[in-house]
Amino acid sequence: MTPKKSFLIMIHCEQHTGYAVGVLEHVFYSAARAAGYDDDSIFWSFTKVTDKSNKIIECQFNHAANYSELKSFIEKNNIQQALAFDLSYPADILPVLHSTGVSHIISYWGASMSSLNSGLKLAYKKLEWILRRNKPHQFIFESEAMRLTATKGRGIPHNKTYVVPLGVDTNKFFPAYQQDYYAHDELGISRNRKIVFYSGHMEERKGVRIIIQAAIELIDRQCNKDVHFVICGNKNNEADPYKAILKDTLANEHVTFAGYRNDIAELMRSSTVGVIASTGWDSFTMSSVEMMASGLPLIVSNLQGLGETIAHNVNGFHITPGDFNALANNIATLIRDPILAREFSTQSRLRAETLFSQKIQTLAIAKILQLQP
Repeated sequence: MTPKKSFLIMIHCEQHTGYAVGVLEHVFYSAARAAGYDDDSIFWSFTKVTDKSNKIIECQFNHAANYSELKSFIEKNNIQQALAFDLSYPADILPVLHSTGVSHIISYWGASMSSLNSGLKLAYKKLEWILRRNKPHQFIFESEAMRLTATKGRGIPHNKTYVVPLGVDTNKFFPAYQQDYYAHDELGISRNRKIVFYSGHMEERKGVRIIIQAAIELIDRQCNKDVHFVICGNKNNEADPYKAILKDTLANEHVTFAGYRNDIAELMRSSTVGVIASTGWDSFTMSSVEMMASGLPLIVSNLQGLGETIAHNVNGFHITPGDFNALANNIATLIRDPILAREFSTQSRLRAETLFSQKIQTLAIAKILQLQP
């Protein structure tokens, strides 16, 4: 009797990394189940394993130390399809997967692959794709901008790629627009203030500096005293450079750095506007779809995949990266025009439900898995 085919989910991180990786692990597993694999035929790999199991193996994409063990693992479990998170090419592991009978390898990308190329350089990349023997069969990207970094950056044929946007848990992130004061009470903010919310990394390209400059413009120069900024994601001393900018300003009393938190959904629900003011590459951000599902009007930089998340003048506004005046003015518009803000809120939730739900993401990946032999 021929053993049933099995499926391998390959994560380029340690086991139990959590955060966005943990969400993707759940999505990949659910997609495999939806594609017809049962629990007994779904296997995992991580760069480091802490909870040993006969269904989990430790391996790295570019380190051959235990590839003999991986070969045995694949053959023993009749693994014929693999979905690998951020698996590029070339990669040491690709010849191993091909030689041991994995008939289809899909690389899921949560980041850009390359800068864009043209002319002779792009032609060279296309030739490299044709000539390279060991490579993934298909690629999944989270935005059209990310797909372009493959097709126009690495020369990967368009028909080898799919776009599946990130999905949000719409049961966890849901709206209670202007009816919830959790953030105010939890963070000691007056209920009279409208909260402008940001959640994400704190490196310079994420635009926290632009948000701080917009806060100073709104509060010190435009005298908007009924607004408060809540910025989440800082750890250790990451907020210090931004606190230095706020020193000796009126805005200093209108900005809260709330750190890493487990109550992001609750904080979003009691906010009025969501902002992401990135100044560098931003392929797609989970926080933007979480804000949408929470019914927040959004103001985002019109950058790559980030710009794809909202519809300008439908559920929010695009701004030119780095333009803190535009950010401030758009925030002021939404605070002063509650009818427009509520319409944007309704459209944000609708957009999340119809385009960016975790269910839609899972079923789209499952459909791709079912298309393969």
